[in-house]
Amino acid sequence: MNMEVPLMKDRIALVTGGSRGIGAATAIQLGGHGARVAVNYYRNATAAQEVVETIERVGGKALAFQADVAKQEEVEQMVSRVRETLGPIDTLVLNAPASSSNPTSSIPAHEQLQAILASFTGSRWDILDAFVRGQLQAAYYPSQAVLPDMIKHQRGSIIFVSATHARRANAGGIAVAVSIAKASVETMMQHMAEELGPSGIRVNTVGGGMILTDLNAGAPQEMKDQMARMTPLRRNGRPEDMASAITYLASNQASFITGAYLTVDGGNFII
Repeated sequence: MNMEVPLMKDRIALVTGGSRGIGAATAIQLGGHGARVAVNYYRNATAAQEVVETIERVGGKALAFQADVAKQEEVEQMVSRVRETLGPIDTLVLNAPASSSNPTSSIPAHEQLQAILASFTGSRWDILDAFVRGQLQAAYYPSQAVLPDMIKHQRGSIIFVSATHARRANAGGIAVAVSIAKASVETMMQHMAEELGPSGIRVNTVGGGMILTDLNAGAPQEMKDQMARMTPLRRNGRPEDMASAITYLASNQASFITGAYLTVDGGNFII
């Protein structure tokens, strides 16, 4: 094996939710390893462009593409634009959250937090429905849009960014809403891996533990420290930790891996 060849040479990757956090770190790593990267964003065009410029500074090629990945028409238009400008997508990273829009937006502001954090017995069906439907749409529509090209060329890699709390029961609304939503997509990924394997398409999931991103930046430091102490490695994760695992699964170094669930949580989810 030629160690001088970049891991993602001649690959074309779409990273949904690529303007910040895990998505941004992944887009930058893929670009640094030679992939041409489509950086998807929903609202923050400035942040997406910063990711593009970071990739370009290290000699990579990237473009930003706006789309709500929970909307079929917008996804199909985005994939068409990526094909026209960068080429047919052979690597898809499903990182966008349950829905690019806030699934609780129809609920009065003072009720939103209470509804999300409620226990199962105090939960609301509309919250659960919104998270599950939104997360499935955010994975289903991009997957369906890129599969024709992947099947045509008999190669491809689809990676879903999940969270270990989707596989560990925990009281509270996050377990009810977000965890069930993520678990639903994990099941879909397993079916896709079985069906698409004969077409040379690999489908895998990366489950993250406590990863420090802007989404949890406001969490109490005591909670972050407690989470770190619970891991054998005694630290919280960084977006780059997730990005490295995703890049590995996307590359030919993982050419015989499909249907897998790779945990990136410092050992907290040891089975």
